[in-house]
Amino acid sequence: MNVNSFLHFVLFASCMPSTDLSKDGTKQKVILLLSDGLRWDRFGVDVPNLDQIEKNGVRADWLDGVFITMTMPSTYSIATGLYPESHGVVNNAYFNKTTKERTFKFVDTLNITEWFDTGVEPMWVTAKNAGKRVGSILYIGSWLSIKGVQPDRVIPLSTYFWDNYGMRERVRDAVNWISGDLDLVLLYFNYPDFVLHSYPIENEHSIQSVKDVDEQIGYLFQLIDQRGLSDEVNVIIVSDHGFVDMDPRKFIRLYDYIDESDVDFIIDYGPALFQLAPVEGKLEKVYQALKIAHPALHVYKKEEFPERLHYANHPRNLPIIGFVDPEWHIHKVKLYWNPTTDEISGGNHGYDNRWMSMKSSFYAQGPFFKKGYRARPLESVDIYGMVCEILDIPPAPNNGSRDRYVDMIRSGGANLTPRLSVSSFFFLVISVFYK
Repeated sequence: MNVNSFLHFVLFASCMPSTDLSKDGTKQKVILLLSDGLRWDRFGVDVPNLDQIEKNGVRADWLDGVFITMTMPSTYSIATGLYPESHGVVNNAYFNKTTKERTFKFVDTLNITEWFDTGVEPMWVTAKNAGKRVGSILYIGSWLSIKGVQPDRVIPLSTYFWDNYGMRERVRDAVNWISGDLDLVLLYFNYPDFVLHSYPIENEHSIQSVKDVDEQIGYLFQLIDQRGLSDEVNVIIVSDHGFVDMDPRKFIRLYDYIDESDVDFIIDYGPALFQLAPVEGKLEKVYQALKIAHPALHVYKKEEFPERLHYANHPRNLPIIGFVDPEWHIHKVKLYWNPTTDEISGGNHGYDNRWMSMKSSFYAQGPFFKKGYRARPLESVDIYGMVCEILDIPPAPNNGSRDRYVDMIRSGGANLTPRLSVSSFFFLVISVFYK
């Protein structure tokens, strides 16, 4: 446990009140819904059900996700309240720098317990250890044995469930579970991400995917109302990262700048980031060549990687780490399309979380939250502590801060008129100049 994690834990635990009772005296429950790739601005799509949550609950200006803005590191940070350098899930690809083992596909990493069971504590483990009952529907990592613990009910993510288990069925099962004896249910939508990887953001299929997510969110609240659970169940809706269209002309081939024979091991999963270990005695040569290779490529030695990204300081990471700007993509040696005649079919993510295109979403509604409240941005590592507070259970050490979400807690006072917060307005202005 690092010093920052300890301090956040002490501050959080010392000021966390008992809030697990709703207004009628029943214990509060939580459904945490993660919609993969739902960017903070909803891509400009009309989403009436999310708009309704703004009226009945809370919407944050945006959610600051973690770097690297990929699904596995991001969803595990939401689950644990820890940055990737603390929880160790530093990529969608599993790799071992000692044995040189690695995976090449997302689905191949899903069932590698070693990648997720690093000694940290996701919220389903915390809740179970505190005597709560937990269910998880496709939430990444939840079906594995973490610290020897698994949810009471779990449906694992696989290509079968991607194709045969629709969002509507997932919602129905989540509400059935929460209306029974479960206290916490995690629910994962692989949309709109699944579609956005194949089509540009403004394509009709992408737009329809966002609408489909919104429709199922409406169905979720419809079922909650029908079951009489509105005064008992808190719904938290988050996403893991944003999305940006790719430009087929913006590519960087690493082996145009360095000799492949100087590289001992390389991880280049996804378009945005790579890590490599040079052969012995070649670190400085490789680093210096990549450092000046391209203005859209940002390369660091592991120990010099920007601290603000909370990423590099984990023993799994390799000695050299680099990433590119949004719309750019990294390849080792060759392209699988002709950038002058072909087009990349869709968009991607994984870029620096400072860019607005990588920001994600936060909505919440239930007895814990104010009504009609527009909150300032919070971080994805804050969600873990928030869920623990609602369930009235002690959190494990984490990097979250209660200060970033305390203003959205219902406390009997007057709610503010929904509006963009002042801090968020200035951040947006600054981001325009940064971009």
